[in-house]
Parts: sequence; C-alpha cells; structure tokens
Amino acid sequence: MFNNVKVAYDASAETKAWTYSPLKYWPTDGHVDFLAYAPRVDNKQLKGSSIDFTVESDAANQKDLLWANATSQTKANKTVTFNFKHALAKIGYKVQLNGDYTGTTIKLNKITLAGSNDGKGTNKAFYKTGTIDLSYTSTTSSTTKLWTPSEEKQDFEWFSGDEQLSKTPAVENPTTKYLFVIPQNFKTGTDQLYVIVEYTITYSDNTTVKTKVCKQLEKEFLQGKAYTINLTIGLTPIEFNATVDGWGDIEDYPITLE
Repeated sequence: MFNNVKVAYDASAETKAWTYSPLKYWPTDGHVDFLAYAPRVDNKQLKGSSIDFTVESDAANQKDLLWANATSQTKANKTVTFNFKHALAKIGYKVQLNGDYTGTTIKLNKITLAGSNDGKGTNKAFYKTGTIDLSYTSTTSSTTKLWTPSEEKQDFEWFSGDEQLSKTPAVENPTTKYLFVIPQNFKTGTDQLYVIVEYTITYSDNTTVKTKVCKQLEKEFLQGKAYTINLTIGLTPIEFNATVDGWGDIEDYPITLE
C-alpha cells in the first residue's frame, strides 16, 4: 500500500496537517502495519521490515536517523500516530585548558577518532553501514535487533583548523559537527576507539612546539543517547633545581723555584 511514500508537514495550508500523495484508503477488513523513518531518502529499498543505512564520513553530512512503527492499524483508528525515536548515538566535544598559562598561546589543530592509536592503522573505529529493522519495539522478541551493523568501519577527522584554547570558555563543536553513529560498544569486545588531539604551543618569543596526544576511550555508545567528550589539555612546566658539591679538603702542592 505504501512504499517509501513521502509524508510532509504542510504548515502553509489553512488547516496544517501531514500530507502525502496520492491518497490511500483503509481496507474494509483486516489491519495494516506501518513502518516509518526520517529523513526520507529517494529510491530507498525496503528489505522486509528493514532498510540499509550509511553513516557519512563528514560529520556535516550525517543525518539524525529516526524510526517509528504503528502496527495492527484499522479504519477505526482513522489517523495513524507515530512516536519517532532516535536510532543513532549522538556525540559532541568540548576542549579547554586546565589552567592559565602565562606567556603561551595554545591552539587546537585537529581532533581524530580512530581505531588505532596513531590514526594510521588498518583497524578503523565506527561502523560505516548497517541495517535497521523498522519493526523493532521494546517488546519485540529478544531475537530481533534494532541494528545489524556491517563489518566495514571508518575513522573520523572531527576537527581540523586553528582554534585558540583557554581555561574558560571551552571550545565546543558547532551544531553541524555532531557525530551520529550506529550504536557500538568500545568497552568490551575487540572494537577499540582512540581520541587523538593535535595542538600547537606558541611562546612569547614566537617559538612553537607541536604536540600530539592520544587516549583510548572505553565507552559504549547506546541508541538514543547523547554524549559529550570533554577534552582537557594541561601543560607541565619545566622546572630546574641545582646542588653544589663542596670543594673537599685543600691539598697542598709544593713547587720549589730556584
């Protein structure tokens, strides 16, 4: 009856409503199960009750995928009501210094989320594609999963630029740079996630030091949950201490001059 039909909210109509075309009508007998997702994609193919989904490599192009279903609907229902849920996990970041460092300027250059500690390994971090079962509900059989991820994975170069850091306020990701990822467990199992941060320290005499640090993140990212990765950069000052050894006993060295 419906196959990837676009349903859109018409706010300009005299009576605001969700609309689609062409109109469909309730069957006299029986019921209808409705499956929905958003945002809609042209020519999306439904496989049973599932669709394939790809996480874009650029955060700015990623979609906040929603899904809903309404089962056993009959003409007595008249209007089909959907309660959409977030299908992905949402991740943002904040970066700040842990103190005020006189005589230095510290600028953030890059944030990478990778499956290896240098970001160059063959092991990648996040699922790139997966299949979502639109019929899934909290009461679905335990053998049915919302997501079936593929084996293909990818890393994310999350930030690249020249952003000056301070103790406060923290530098936050813009709204266009949230990551929307397929739920994944980096706490147990073989999947690994590393946060790699690159920054530059500039001293008052204009000398610069480029620094690259890495930290493994052991975390499970759950469907429908939002997370913030808080990155705090600290500097350890170089300190000096000196001790002076005594001369010891004075030794006489006689010289006779004739």
